[in-house]
Formats: sequence, C-alpha cells, structure tokens
Amino acid sequence: MLILNRIGIQSKLVLLLLFVSLGSIGLVGWLCYQLGSKALETAITNHLQGIRVSKTNSVKSHLEALRDEVVAISDSQKALEAMRAFKQSYAEINDTKSAKSFGVSEDMTEKVKLFYENEYLPKLEKNIEAKPNIEQYMPKTNSEIYLQYHYIVNNKNEYLKKEKMLESTDDKSSYAESHKKFHPFFKRATEIFGFEDMMLVDAESLEIIYTYQKTVEFATNLENGPFADTNLGEKTRLLKKTKDRDDFKIADMERYRPNLGKPMGFVFSPIFDGPKMLGILVLQFPIDTLNSIMSGNLKWEAEGLGKTGKTYLVGPDFTLRTQSRFMGENPTGFITELRQRGVNPTTIKLIDHFQTVTLLLDAKTSSAQLAMQGKEGIHQSVDYRGIPVLSAYGPVDMDSLRWAVIAEISLDEAFAPTRELFREVVVCSAGLAIVVTIIALLFSHIILRPIHNLYDAAKRVSLGETHVKVKITSRDEFRDLALAFNQMTESLLAKNQQLEDLAKSNHELLLNILPASIANLRLEGKESASQGFEDVSVLFAEIGGLHNGENSQEEFSSLSQLCELVVAFDEAADSLGVEKVKTVGESYLAVCGLSVNRPDHPSRMIQFAETLCDIVKSFNKQKGLHLTLTIGVNSGPVIGGVVGRTKFLYDLWGDTVRLAKGLGGAGGNRILVSDAVYARLREIHDFEGPDLLTIPGKQSVKMWKIKG
Repeated sequence: MLILNRIGIQSKLVLLLLFVSLGSIGLVGWLCYQLGSKALETAITNHLQGIRVSKTNSVKSHLEALRDEVVAISDSQKALEAMRAFKQSYAEINDTKSAKSFGVSEDMTEKVKLFYENEYLPKLEKNIEAKPNIEQYMPKTNSEIYLQYHYIVNNKNEYLKKEKMLESTDDKSSYAESHKKFHPFFKRATEIFGFEDMMLVDAESLEIIYTYQKTVEFATNLENGPFADTNLGEKTRLLKKTKDRDDFKIADMERYRPNLGKPMGFVFSPIFDGPKMLGILVLQFPIDTLNSIMSGNLKWEAEGLGKTGKTYLVGPDFTLRTQSRFMGENPTGFITELRQRGVNPTTIKLIDHFQTVTLLLDAKTSSAQLAMQGKEGIHQSVDYRGIPVLSAYGPVDMDSLRWAVIAEISLDEAFAPTRELFREVVVCSAGLAIVVTIIALLFSHIILRPIHNLYDAAKRVSLGETHVKVKITSRDEFRDLALAFNQMTESLLAKNQQLEDLAKSNHELLLNILPASIANLRLEGKESASQGFEDVSVLFAEIGGLHNGENSQEEFSSLSQLCELVVAFDEAADSLGVEKVKTVGESYLAVCGLSVNRPDHPSRMIQFAETLCDIVKSFNKQKGLHLTLTIGVNSGPVIGGVVGRTKFLYDLWGDTVRLAKGLGGAGGNRILVSDAVYARLREIHDFEGPDLLTIPGKQSVKMWKIKG
C-alpha cells in the first residue's frame, strides 16, 4: 500500500491494465505452446514411423521378389536341363581316367597357381585385413584345376568380367558343349533380374558345377572347400536336407572373397528332377537395390528426411547393411569424422577403399538392438556417429534372416519446428504485451493529457530541444499555459537557427581555406593545427605570360584570366584527389597524400601536372594567348599548419616544399621533378636528364624533365 501511495494515478492505471492483460496473454501463450508442441512432436514421430514402415515394406518386397525369382528359375525346365547336363559333364571331368584324356597336366596346374599368385590374391589382399594364404585357395582336384584353368585362367577377360567368354575352344570335354548351350540362358536371366552371379551346386557332392561370373568359387566344394565357411556354404548345406520343391533360403550379406571382398548376399532354391533333388540354384545379388530403396535413390530430402535424416539396415552382427547417407554425400568429411571418433584405422582404410560402410561400420545402437529383438518403436537415442537422434526402429524378416530397419533424424532438426513454435509464441506474446502496454499508456495519457503534454514538452526543452510545441484542445487554464510555452520555444528556436546557420557558414568557409583534416583540428579548438606528414607529393606551378596591363581594364582582364585558370586547376585537383594549398599571384601550390593517405601520390601528382599543362594549352588556344607553365614536383616529408589567428591561411614548410618551389621557378614550359620522384616513377614515365639546378640556400640538385 505504501508503494501505491507513492506513485501517480497514471502509473496505477498502467499497472492495473498490465496485470490483467499480461496474465491472460501468458496463460494463453503457455496453453498454445503445450498443445502445439505436442501436436508437432506427434506429427514428427508419426512421419518418421511412416518412413520406417514404408522402408520395411519395400525391403520385404524386394526380398520376396528375390525369393519368387529364385523359385521360379529353379523350377524351370531350362534350369533342370542345365543341371542335368552340367552334372554329367562335371562327373566326367572329375573321373580320374577321363581327366587324363582331357589333359590335366603339371603345366596346367602351374598356370592355375600363377593365376592365384599374380592376379587373384594380390587383388584380394588390397581388400581384406590380412594376407591370404595361397594354400587355402589353390584348387586341388582334377575338376577344380581343369575347369578353373579353361574358364578362368585361360580366359582373356579380366577378373570379375570373365563371364564374357561364351565358350572355351581349348576345353575338349562335354562340359564345353553344356557351357556353350546353357551359358546364354543364365546370362540373359542375370542381366534381366540384375543378379551378380548365378550358380549351380550338385546336391549330392555340394560342388559348384557352374557359375555365370566365373569367380574362384567355381568348381570348389561347399562341404569342405575354401569357401565352405561362408554364408553361401552354410545355407547350401541347410538346403541340401529339404524335401520341398518350393523351399528357399536367403543368406545374409558378407564380404565375399571370390568377389574381392565386396558385400554380397545369396538366395537359394532346390532343383528337383521328379522326386529327387538334383541340385541347388544360387542367385548372388549385390546391395545396389537395397541402397536405392533405403536412400530413395539418394533423395533423402525429397522423402521428408531433411538435412540429417537417414534410413539404413543393420545386420545380426550389428554392422550396416546399406550405405551411410553421410558417406554418400561427403566421403572425405565422413571419414575424417570417423578418425576423430577413434574408429579402428583398418576399418577406416577399408571404408575409404570400398567407398562404402556396408559390413564394415559398427552400428550397435539401442535402436538396432531393440529391432534385432523383434521390437518396433520410436525413441530418442544416439546414432552410429554419436549424434543424438530421434530414431524409429523395427525388424524385417525373411526365412531365418532378420535385419533391423532404422529411420533417424537428428534431434536438432526433428524438434526445430517445436523450437520455432516456442519462438513464435514468445514473439507473439511479447508483441501483444507491447501492444497492451501501449494501450495502457495511451489510456492513462488521455486522462492526464494536459499535464503530461506540458511536462513532456518542458523536459524536452530542458534536454536542448527548441522546436517543441504543445497541442491542447481543452479550453481551460492549461490552454493559456500552453500558448505561453509555445511562444517561448518559438523564440528559442529562432535564435538557435541563427546560430546553426552561422556555424554552417563558418565551417564551409573554413573548408574552402584549409585542408579537411586541418579544418577538423581547427574546429576541435586547436588553433595552431600544425602537423607533420612523413610522405606527400608537393606541386608548385608558375604561370608565365600574364603581365600587368598599362591600364585598369587590361589588369582586370589579366586577373579574370588568372581566375579562370585557377578554377580549372581546382576542378582538376578535386577530380584527381589533389588538395590545393594556396594561390599567390601567378603561382599555384598543391599537395597530394595530406588529408587522405594515398600510396600512389607521386603518380597522381604527375597526372595532375600533365592535366595542368593540357589546361594551359587549351586556354591559350581559346584565348589566343602564349602563357607558359613551369611545374615542379617533389615528394617527401612536410610540415603543414595554420598561419594567423583571426585572419589566417594554411601553408606548407620544409625542404620538400622549397625544392618543389625551386623546380617550379626554374622557368620554361615544362614539368620538372626531383630525384625522389624520378626514383619512384622512372619505370612508368619517360624522363629526360638529369640536369643540375641551383636553388638559393641549397647546393645544386638534380632535376628531371618529363618528356612530352
């Protein structure tokens, strides 16, 4: 109560209005933010969940398509015929007696060994962590050596492109006829469906009796051969036990060594000949289609994932099964980020080499672990880069294979709309608070307007304003007081205006007499206003031929001509950044680099001197006169200052000025420069000289004349 008693009526009215209105605004703003932020967060989570579900369905559809394709091809008559033919041909080669007739020799074995030593293993070593041992890869049986020699070693196409050889002219076995007949069928099927390779495996021996791509698993055994411990070997052995014609298996991706460590996956289906399983069809698929599905063909933003959103697959070993968005967009920056996070250098080297993180980068996040447990949901977590994200997760299952499907976006970007809503609510609330405050002030102001107007006007006058007028529409005593107040301010305004006009006139006059920097010092109260300048260029020009006339009319004419020339000189000086110092009779003194630091002041001054010569030549031609102009230019330190107190002028002193005046007074229609100017400009101007000039009070000095 004591506080309220101490404040005025206007303040009480303002406080009352503000208390009611601001309280209402704050409550409404808080409710709007709570409801809006909840709606935005729901929309964000639903959107991210929708993307995750969409990607899950797309991946599931792709896996189902692979299943349908392998079942359809394995059930075809062509696949059955190929299996019969290759199985029979392979058995003939594998027979010891037959093999000898086909020419399995030591020379052939040696060439196969050289292929592994010189071509395959060096390429493989670049793509794996350790040095491979040739003994683990070198074929051992007759069939392995014979077929790998004819279709891999003796194949002129480079490795991973050996499928281009349609037939072997050196193979004399029945296998060559089978290959010639059925290889085009598998070639067409591979190209149509986009497979990397197609294989036929003998269901009894588990030997790979045919491959389309002709990589080094060809003719090896998946029971005990060099690639038996791969996903390919494991799933083949499982499928061997099936009794269902339409059964299939799918193998998770692995860094498949026959393809030099590139990520590959496999789908399998049996080939039945009546009730008997004759063989197994294997389709090898690359990860390109999965990458395209998960990245939306590299159009993450178009799919609503913004600047940081991503979708990817994680396998049972918790490594990525698809490419990282950040690796795809900025490989160098992403690899640098991995180094900073302390990722294993060998892993980084392989990622950099393959330009992919598939099967290399660990992604054992909470989202991946929950998805691999078969759970679905969305929560805040940390992604495989260590960045806080909003993460939607869930599994995708096919056969015994389970992958985690993850859709994520950084928390900063995910909740940017919520932060923007908060900012908008704050801004709107603040705006309404300002409006309400203004209304409260206006309302109280209307009530106490007469006193307020007079108080405000008097305060403004006390602060130096003299153009204040009080408007009062009432007809009481305040009106008379306002009229008297207005008369007082009008009187003050008139006197202040007179003082301002006088000060402006004085300032303009001072600028016409003095350089700008010296004029400013003078205005600051420094009467001497003397300064030293370390490096300027000084020009002294002497006009010849303007003689005093015998009568006053001729004298007026000569003075008028001089005035005309000086005006033209001044205009040229302004255009070239040169400052006029003074004119005394027929001499003209100017300086460059004084008020404004100009590193090229010698060059500017020579240009100004040449301009003055052109002005005099043009003037002579127009007036029919024979005026001469001698110009001296020197560069160096000077001292400038104001001479006089009430009646003053600006002048320059120093040896630099004296030498320029000496050069300008040397006579002749020419431009003379000092040795200092010549040293700076000799590369860009043509000079004649030097000549010696004797200046009173100084020894003889060198002078140079500008040609032209």
